[in-house]
Amino acid sequence: MIEGLLRHCTEMKVETNYVDSHGQNEVAFAFCHLLGFQLMPRLKRINVQKLYRPSTGNNDAYPNLQPILTRAINWDLIRQQYDQMVKYATALRLGMAETEAILKRFTRGNLLHPTYQALAELGKAVKTIFLCKYLHQ
Repeated sequence: MIEGLLRHCTEMKVETNYVDSHGQNEVAFAFCHLLGFQLMPRLKRINVQKLYRPSTGNNDAYPNLQPILTRAINWDLIRQQYDQMVKYATALRLGMAETEAILKRFTRGNLLHPTYQALAELGKAVKTIFLCKYLHQ
């Protein structure tokens, strides 16, 4: 999906990408955000989606959302790995690496890689914003 966004062989400026449920995950949300695209998935199972809290310590701040709220976003991890995330996104944008190669590097038995974890955290934040806007509309 990301390769198609970046190398579509037209002069069209892509800002939004619509995908089915299987075309999205938290890392995809993160990479699309870093690359300047808005990922717009169709979520078949929207009733099981969770929203991530913006910060810790305010558990009672959203009483009507308690059943769908989960833990807070780890902003420190995102800050620590931000340069690395931008490095990988830039490599994708410039065609210096393929999306599949980057993801294989992270997912080949190495899901604890700090940059992969930071991409997942950023993706959780972006996905939560998407879900809030979607549900509001």
